[in-house]
Amino acid sequence: MLSATTSKFIAKKGLCVRKFATLESLKKTSPFINSNIKPDQDLETPDKVSEELSKTPRQLKSGFYSYTYPTQRKKYEFLSASPNALKDLGLDPVNEPKSQYFQDIMSGKTFYQSKDPKVYPFAMAYAGYQFGNFAGQLGDGRVVNLFTVPNANGTETFDLQLKGAGKTPFSRFADGNAVLRSSIREYIISEYLHAVGIPATRALAITAYPENKAQRNGAEICAVVCRMAPSWIRVGHFDYCRMKGDRQGLFNLCEYIDTTVLKGEYTKDLTNYMENDADLKEFGELTTFDKLFLDIIIRNSKSVAYWHTYGFLNGVLNTDNTSILGLAIDFGPFAIMDKFDPNYTSNSEDHELRYSFKNTPSAIWFNMVKLAEAMAEVLGAGPELINDSEFRANGYPNDEAVDSAMKRVNKLIRIGGDIFEKTFIDDYLRLVSARLGIKPKASDNQDIFPLLFETLQITKIEYNNFFVELQQLDLMDDSFDIVETAKTFIPSTLKDEDEIAKIQKELVTFLTIFKARCEEELLTDELRRERASKANPKFVPKNWILQDVIDFTTEKLQNGEDASAYLDKIMKMANNPYDKTQWGDELKELEEKWLSSVDDSKLMTTCSCSS
Repeated sequence: MLSATTSKFIAKKGLCVRKFATLESLKKTSPFINSNIKPDQDLETPDKVSEELSKTPRQLKSGFYSYTYPTQRKKYEFLSASPNALKDLGLDPVNEPKSQYFQDIMSGKTFYQSKDPKVYPFAMAYAGYQFGNFAGQLGDGRVVNLFTVPNANGTETFDLQLKGAGKTPFSRFADGNAVLRSSIREYIISEYLHAVGIPATRALAITAYPENKAQRNGAEICAVVCRMAPSWIRVGHFDYCRMKGDRQGLFNLCEYIDTTVLKGEYTKDLTNYMENDADLKEFGELTTFDKLFLDIIIRNSKSVAYWHTYGFLNGVLNTDNTSILGLAIDFGPFAIMDKFDPNYTSNSEDHELRYSFKNTPSAIWFNMVKLAEAMAEVLGAGPELINDSEFRANGYPNDEAVDSAMKRVNKLIRIGGDIFEKTFIDDYLRLVSARLGIKPKASDNQDIFPLLFETLQITKIEYNNFFVELQQLDLMDDSFDIVETAKTFIPSTLKDEDEIAKIQKELVTFLTIFKARCEEELLTDELRRERASKANPKFVPKNWILQDVIDFTTEKLQNGEDASAYLDKIMKMANNPYDKTQWGDELKELEEKWLSSVDDSKLMTTCSCSS
């Protein structure tokens, strides 16, 4: 209770005290299982849940999800919760993680269920193309979806799920576990990407199972991450419809996404293209399904632009790892590129560089084509057939209608490809310009950008630090010396004089052109610095830093000691990558270590898919 004096002071100053909710008090729903989306034919209601049906891998006869529950573990060790994720749900970032109810739900020790409205944990079925080849039925092999809750101001909802919660009908040959190593990596990167501004799924909390081990790189401690996202639907859900030949399922899926996930609201970019793109206007009237397809394309293209701007690589961009909302999702062998190298792949098993940095746009476009193929029946129908009950029941009436539909689909794919490319180019221009602190100009794509990335590739300067250091320069100061400034960018570890001279020459060329570009814009150092500081994070969770956290946390758990210190510290930094004042007063030496330069042997590393 506030004192009368305090209450009067708050009222006089127009201040307000934020009232936090609790996870227990949040309204919990489950729109996915209460929609027209069909359940597992053999497990249509929660009361049929059994070990055989819910925890035994099998092929579904039909349906998009199967009821299941988190596997009980020998011991639960709650580790950490993300302050930003908690606040976005309207939960107290200090006290809520201490709640037993919160810890029990986050760990899978208990789960929430309700008959009205119907809420019960479930796992989703989907299919997918993995490394270009169709892999058949996939699905949530170790994920249990819990429920849906509103965000703090009630403007959107988040679907919460547990990754590493045990076997489901979709586990195939796997064990349903997630190990501590990969769980820590996902927990941190999810929240970091969101804090930077990159569309991503979120991570609410992480819990260790110290007495449960899984065989990966040896016997590793298991863990579970509570993840949250506006939707977990992937391109792989459409692949699943195609695999099953499920026309009605496809209609139901599309309509669920349009009405429940998007609520009929598409990106502003789609509206702009519909009003101004000549090819799209010539194409004619668009159905709801056409708009959905193009919207998914735009969202994913915009995300690729973000990934390229900040050097992020997912490592595995299969159709089942591609969100319909363009979210970075399912973090396995990811990395943030330490040095600019178009051929870099973060996945040690990606021998053909399919998911390398330079191939990321084409990998996502491949998935968009597969989306079009899976949606072909509804995309080909057009406004003439799409709402026809006979068509919905039986498909195209004759071969002539099929031929006409295929021509329409192919034309829509071509238009979609142009939109994908244009969206990527426009957003990439805008985002890289923001990192440089300049106002975007179309000519920059041919002038300053090629020079920038050629300089970064040749000099091998640390990628993200380069932008941070560049923004600090007093380019317009009369005393600015380009040659001397170029020397400050050269790594102190470099001793070869010929190499130093080569790098210095490249830097002098770039700085000369960049200074002229800023002068052309009549740009002051103050304004450039103000712009760039909002786009250049001061902290990047590099692979070696993540390994530091993993090693510390693992050792503490093995010794039965408090294991949360490094996780709590790095989460403050990952949640606030632009603002050092939010990083806390503890472990300052560790903070400095994570901000320091390291030996090249720790950079540009790769990871396997094992998790």
